[in-house]
Amino acid sequence: RNALNGGLWSMAGKRVEKPLMLTLCRLFSVPEKNFVAKVKSTNTEAKKVVDVDVDTDFEREIDFYLINGEKQFKCEVKLMSRGNPESADAFIARGSHLLVANKLSDTNKKQLNSRGCEWVELRCEDGYKRFAKVLQNLGVPYK
Repeated sequence: RNALNGGLWSMAGKRVEKPLMLTLCRLFSVPEKNFVAKVKSTNTEAKKVVDVDVDTDFEREIDFYLINGEKQFKCEVKLMSRGNPESADAFIARGSHLLVANKLSDTNKKQLNSRGCEWVELRCEDGYKRFAKVLQNLGVPYK
């Protein structure tokens, strides 16, 4: 039952990752030049979208990028069940900077904080408002 529930969240998440990040950016009036939703593509195509750092040997799918000048910040969206350790593991494996999750365990938050990673937990009251702190910490302009 838990595996099915997690699988359903994962499937739903894949459909809303980019629209969710676009909505957050619009809510906080992030200029369009400071974010990009990149679809899975070849290395050459990725570099055409924005000068994104892409490993030359392989490419992992990244959900979204926030941009501050020359710096690109990889963003992961995980809308799975509470404290799913896979959320943090996938985030860390991709070398991402921001994790936006439905629910994070206290252990996940401690692990992310210890690595200097940014995170937003959507399920808690006003959780989306933490996105402003993330933007400030990354130096991405917003209102």
